[in-house]
Amino acid sequence: PDLEIQRYAALALGGLALGDHGDNKVRIVEEGALRPLIDMVRFPDTDMQRCSSLAVNAVALGPQSVTKTSVMHEEGLLPLMALVDGNDQDSIRAGVYALGTLCEDDEVKARIVELGAIASVVHQATQGDIEVKRAAGYFLSRLAENLEFHDDLVANDALPAVITLATLEDMECQEYAAFALAHLSSNRNLQVQLVELGALKPLVSMMAVQAEPRHYAGLALLKLADNFENHVAIAKEGGIQALLRLGRTRTTDDELQYKAALTVGNLAANAVKLLPKGMNGQAVSGEIGFAAQQMMANKTDVAVKRGKDKTEDFLQRAGEEEGGAAEQGF
Repeated sequence: PDLEIQRYAALALGGLALGDHGDNKVRIVEEGALRPLIDMVRFPDTDMQRCSSLAVNAVALGPQSVTKTSVMHEEGLLPLMALVDGNDQDSIRAGVYALGTLCEDDEVKARIVELGAIASVVHQATQGDIEVKRAAGYFLSRLAENLEFHDDLVANDALPAVITLATLEDMECQEYAAFALAHLSSNRNLQVQLVELGALKPLVSMMAVQAEPRHYAGLALLKLADNFENHVAIAKEGGIQALLRLGRTRTTDDELQYKAALTVGNLAANAVKLLPKGMNGQAVSGEIGFAAQQMMANKTDVAVKRGKDKTEDFLQRAGEEEGGAAEQGF
């Protein structure tokens, strides 16, 4: 077969699939055009791989599940994973992007994890260009949605990769990373580990600006604050101020504001419990809370003395009145 004709045919099919005109994507699958496209992805020619992977992406992109499961049933996952492990940047980008799109279907997602794609995508998330990082961020965020894949993400060093994406200035990378962290933070087994890996700093930074990632960053911070072991670290990273801003802002939903208020209350309650205590349960001189407790003790002493004086005065006046009445009776 003529390679140039095949490349043009692949691009034509990709163009027909783009934009979801009518039912073109489903028709391409039903007419059996997906299998030759996947065969072309396997072909050891860079231009052929670029054209065919773009076409497969165009077919898989969109809300239709049948196109994604068809890629899996036509044994297209391994060729796409091979692109991710290759050397051509365009092919790597197309491969990672396709895997992220295919992960929108839970059945295909489970198969991709089973085939071991996480390690390859994590590698590209740290080494690839910004387009690859964005595609990798989307892939990792789709996996983070499911609790069942959290152990796989941990085993393949995906947590540091997600946190690194959160530190980038690119808004799209931040949004995918914040979304992933919001779901990962709901796993109590990962809450302390995420904080130890440095998740707090980018989350607090994202909450300081009016941007799209702020919502998910706030959710992630609220989840991390559920764990008592993270409270000191959250305070050190400015998380309390970030939560206070979240509670005051008018751009977030009421439920998020309510959760932020509850979390700040829990942080404050635990902070009081952590105050150093003396032998009698009071704060000692030079420690946090000593001045406040000393002031309260002084106020209490004054109130007690004032009450004692009033009581003694009342008893004295009552005794004098009784004495006067007795004299008049005689």
